[in-house]
Amino acid sequence: MRLSIRVGTAALLILAIFLIKRHLDTVQDDSRVPLSSFWRFGGSSAGSDSGNQDAPVDKTAMESDVISPQNYETTPIIVPNDRALVMAKLASEDTSWVANDLNEWRNVIYTVDDLSATRHTPINKGRESLAYLQYIIEHYHDLPSLIVFIHSHKDGWPAAWHTDNMEYSNVVAIRNLQADFVQQNATPISDARKHPAALKSSGPYGTLRALDKRPRRYAQAWKELFNNTEVPEVIGAPCCSQFAVSRDQVLKRSFEDICSIIIGF
Repeated sequence: MRLSIRVGTAALLILAIFLIKRHLDTVQDDSRVPLSSFWRFGGSSAGSDSGNQDAPVDKTAMESDVISPQNYETTPIIVPNDRALVMAKLASEDTSWVANDLNEWRNVIYTVDDLSATRHTPINKGRESLAYLQYIIEHYHDLPSLIVFIHSHKDGWPAAWHTDNMEYSNVVAIRNLQADFVQQNATPISDARKHPAALKSSGPYGTLRALDKRPRRYAQAWKELFNNTEVPEVIGAPCCSQFAVSRDQVLKRSFEDICSIIIGF
């Protein structure tokens, strides 16, 4: 009696173990099904068997499964201002007014008498002209569309007597600058009509007192710069080394020509 009970119990345990193992094997097989079978590609439904692979493709269903393009919000890219102010200064001069009052312009300021300055000329010579030439050479291949070469003083009389406004202010002069006009014509930052003394005239052959120290050099420079043997008897220009010019106008003279000018310093 007891032996039969034990045999029956053992048989039931073996059967239970067999059923549990079979169930576990089934679960493992299901877990091996690739995830891609649950996604619809090309109009096929999930769980489709290999017998349907040769079935014709439903293009309408295929197009409906394609994710429609999303409408994304766009943000405009702000390009840095393509304008630059270039000036020369002494180490003792305060040019913070440029960043404070004309912060919409890029500024390039050369210190002419301090070789330890972040940006400086190799020598203090030629007043502001060496700094102007150095800027053109350093940036010849990436010039901004508009360049203003200007003095380091902000305003005031007599330092800025030649500036084109009643306040003698370079800030006002820059803000009043007609950028479109400059693209076609170089523009002085002074007005000979308002300040007649701003219009300087000189005899190229040293006939005036201003050129007595450098006889005939002006005439020779004219020939070299303008490739013209016809040197005018009198040359007039607004004072005083402040002007605006476009990139295209600067590029009319080759890089080699500009380098040859600075070598003369």
